[in-house]
Amino acid sequence: LASADYARRTGGFVYNMRLLDALKRQGLRVDMLTLETGFPRVPEAERQWLSAALRGLPADAVLLCDHIYLCDLAEVLASVALPVVAIFHHSLVVEHGDRADEQARALRLAEQRAIARSAGILVTSAETARYIAHHYGADGDKVRVAVPGNGIVPRGAVGTRPGPLSILSVGAIIPRKRYDYMVSVATCLKDVDWRWQIAGDPDRYPEHFSAMKAEAEAAGLGDRFLFLGDVADDELERLFQASDLYVATSAYEGYGMAVAEAFRHGIPVVTTASGAVSTWAAGGMLAAPADDAAGMADLIRPLLSDRTRLRELADRAWRFGETLPSWEETFDGVDGWLAEVARLSTVDVVRR
Repeated sequence: LASADYARRTGGFVYNMRLLDALKRQGLRVDMLTLETGFPRVPEAERQWLSAALRGLPADAVLLCDHIYLCDLAEVLASVALPVVAIFHHSLVVEHGDRADEQARALRLAEQRAIARSAGILVTSAETARYIAHHYGADGDKVRVAVPGNGIVPRGAVGTRPGPLSILSVGAIIPRKRYDYMVSVATCLKDVDWRWQIAGDPDRYPEHFSAMKAEAEAAGLGDRFLFLGDVADDELERLFQASDLYVATSAYEGYGMAVAEAFRHGIPVVTTASGAVSTWAAGGMLAAPADDAAGMADLIRPLLSDRTRLRELADRAWRFGETLPSWEETFDGVDGWLAEVARLSTVDVVRR
């Protein structure tokens, strides 16, 4: 199950499509049920269409979908006897900020129901498995960890080009990514020569994006701290190849695919200890404080001032990046796991 409006240049979308490709290679039949609109909510007409489509599926079918759809379609899925496998990237409660407000409480309840309805749950990190066990009591027997995979890419030429060093950050301009904190870090580094480029969708929170741009301009960084918007895959690869340092300031990551991509290119990483990243990232990374912009800047400054130190960290990043799994390794055996989930599944159907 997918929707036509799922943002294409996100880690979640890339992961989901890679998973479908792997299942096809493993010999499974994969049919797409595609909603026109999935966000912020599936319209009633499409709910009715989906309900009829699900009732028409073969008896041995398994519904595989991102947990964000399960959170919205509880009543539809309650009326069909169909095993559901959720792909859980990270919690919507975390994604949308304040964990104590009314929206957070509603999202927490929706996720609880989605976890309960799922016969199997595919998560992208051990940290996410821990999260859903702690918050929702997810049964470990139905959870499978499959960390995002990586492609083979050329190593970047960190610290070898003339001119100012280039810093890269990748991700949609959303509150969870904390670009406001990143601007504060950059402001503390005005005494060093650098260019900082942000590749990410600016349209999901337009007011937030406008505030970030205004903050950078007010700090005198308008020509050095650059928002590039959503970029195509070939342009993103060019950016990685031209970068000397990768910086992330997220409040939380279910895994951190862009950080892994930096490692695969041999680019040193400075990141806050944001959820899953701190549990797997190792060589070539510096862990930065999450609430001390000057302290984070103090970690970055020596790398920008001493290219020998920067290249040494790049060597470690490259070596660690080569240990990260390929997409084939990530999804090896998922076909058998899905078959076992379907075999063991029992569903209580709500008749309407």
